[in-house]
Amino acid sequence: MWKIPHHSISFNQLFVCPAAILCADKLSANDPLCTATYCTMVIDQRLDNILRILLHTGQADPNCPEISRVYASAATVLATLTNPLNVSLLTTQILVSPAIWHYQDGMLTALRIFGVFQSATLGKIESPGLVLGVEDWLNSLVKGANQNVPRWKHLLLLGAVLCANQDTSHLSLLTRKSVEAAFCRAANLSLLANSDNVSDDFESDVVNVVLAHTMQNLSHKAKSQINYDALLPTVVKSIYFSRDGFQSGYFLPIIDHDMVVTNCKLAWPCKSNSFLQLQERSARPLFISMSGLAMLAGSAIQQMNDASAVYGLLDRIQRFSDSLVSQWKSNRLSAIPMSEEAQLIDEKSLKTTIPVLWQILKTVLFTTTHILQELTIRVCQTPQFCGRENGPVIASKILQTLRGHYFVTSRMGNRAFAAYNFIQYAAIDLLTSCPDYAEKFIASIVPTHVGQIPILFSDRVHDLYYLNLCEQVVPVLSPKIIADIILPSLSAYLVADHEEILHSHFEAAHSVVLAILTSVGCTEISRTLICFYVDSVFKAFPSSLSARQFRLAFRILVTEASYLREIPTLHPYLADVLLEVLCTKISLAATSVLSKRVDECAVGLSEKDVCILAVIDSLACMRARVMLRWLDTAAKLLNEVQDVGNRRRITGRFWEVLSSELDIAKAEVVVRWWGDGGRWLVFVDECYVESGLNP
Repeated sequence: MWKIPHHSISFNQLFVCPAAILCADKLSANDPLCTATYCTMVIDQRLDNILRILLHTGQADPNCPEISRVYASAATVLATLTNPLNVSLLTTQILVSPAIWHYQDGMLTALRIFGVFQSATLGKIESPGLVLGVEDWLNSLVKGANQNVPRWKHLLLLGAVLCANQDTSHLSLLTRKSVEAAFCRAANLSLLANSDNVSDDFESDVVNVVLAHTMQNLSHKAKSQINYDALLPTVVKSIYFSRDGFQSGYFLPIIDHDMVVTNCKLAWPCKSNSFLQLQERSARPLFISMSGLAMLAGSAIQQMNDASAVYGLLDRIQRFSDSLVSQWKSNRLSAIPMSEEAQLIDEKSLKTTIPVLWQILKTVLFTTTHILQELTIRVCQTPQFCGRENGPVIASKILQTLRGHYFVTSRMGNRAFAAYNFIQYAAIDLLTSCPDYAEKFIASIVPTHVGQIPILFSDRVHDLYYLNLCEQVVPVLSPKIIADIILPSLSAYLVADHEEILHSHFEAAHSVVLAILTSVGCTEISRTLICFYVDSVFKAFPSSLSARQFRLAFRILVTEASYLREIPTLHPYLADVLLEVLCTKISLAATSVLSKRVDECAVGLSEKDVCILAVIDSLACMRARVMLRWLDTAAKLLNEVQDVGNRRRITGRFWEVLSSELDIAKAEVVVRWWGDGGRWLVFVDECYVESGLNP
């Protein structure tokens, strides 16, 4: 037995002595490394210091500025130990030490420990040494996660080893498979242990973050061993309901408490408690890992085979969505449209605090979008999910969730990003595959304030979502639903209004009417609606309708008046009447340039120019005999455009319609008209002569 000089051992070194004695017993007496290993273990001052810290509560205070050095030293010492028992001993102490885990430092402590093991593994791989090889060292490291260490902490060690081996790949295939198998077993046991834990989120959050970091480093076989049925509800809970995650949107109401009115403007000071808490929340490890957690949830979704699991997932996300909307409405910011923020919110707040809030809300939207995208793909790929029994129900839940997030999406535009559009249109396709479900869903989200525009801006946002959705769903709705539900809800937004913030609402409402007019099953409604809508269109432009929407609406009206069943028979001259009304409007229309804010699609054009373009657009939609009557008028209108650039632009559109948008019968009519003198009615200025566009 090795004898230890009394004067060379400190109190904390005595704690290591049993390991030293066991090591000495196992080493051969003739081994030249025996003495060196033993003495190094005993007198290594770095190990002594690390153990001194780990064995005393309070030494590893996370608020201490030296704590980073402690973790760095622990990683260095762990990588350079040559005694396998000391490796296991130090590993165990790191995982259970009260000095580390006594403080409620959330995910930061867990990720620091993850970093310690990852750094130690990388250090050992880069400098394996001669006494203790990488494989033996790794075996000793894993043995440190013994039965005294909770299962979820095993993941910190095993996940760190797998991540450290990601780029280097120095571990043998057998060792890697063993580590992966141990990691999967620990993950599954941790998930099952935390599935019923509704009070403490910490352990579940650690498990999910480690899985998110490690999943990409697992082999396909190892990934298949994960219990995804237990993983999905756990990761969704961490994302949406955890204190370190989105927390059901409860961070929104506290913002309102710190808002003050300064110089008649709303201000949110950058030194307020709510803003500091929001900044701290956005810097939390779980929040930073949201993209990884969303991908982890997506991986679990791709393994789902049970419809009840899909419903459970959507119910949880929808519950969060409803809570988020409720919390947002309690905030005064919800009453301010983006177009009026500069007039109603303090400039400093717009530059400092408000962007941070919207960035967090965008993170919420992007995370939900990624999860729903993976779910939508899985639903479309699985006949069981997209059939008539489950497909419309799943689609309605997805659309309801998107409705809850629409106050964020609306700031980015309806075509914000491709993933969102894919989810929405796929869900609409599933919903419309069963008209009964589509009617029930539309009835469930119809505005409660029929016939009037709501006062609250948050309610107006939901109205806009409803209008945009109706445009897509109208073709499968019954005439009764359209007459009893859709049309009454549109009435308020079909009356011309000068509120610029409602511009999108008016365009959406007009799009719904156009969808009704072109719907095959709405012939009777279209016959009674078309006359009312003509009056509405002419009154709405240019105050409430853009040039693009007005031109589209008039073109559809002429098409329906010319070809819709029963209307040409009952009103054979309706198309001519529409064009006469438009020509009257042209004679009275303003020649000043339209506002860019209202009409971004008609930059440089006047109201009169847009009306002339509407006449030209409709030429291809008339019957041949009606078109012949209006070719002369359309050609003469070109001469009434005063601006040379606009005249060239409108004349170019005239040539485009005549040369590429007519069928054979109408093209023959145009050729005869051109040869019979129509070419002399078309104004040709110097610009067209130079470009070779001679009649």
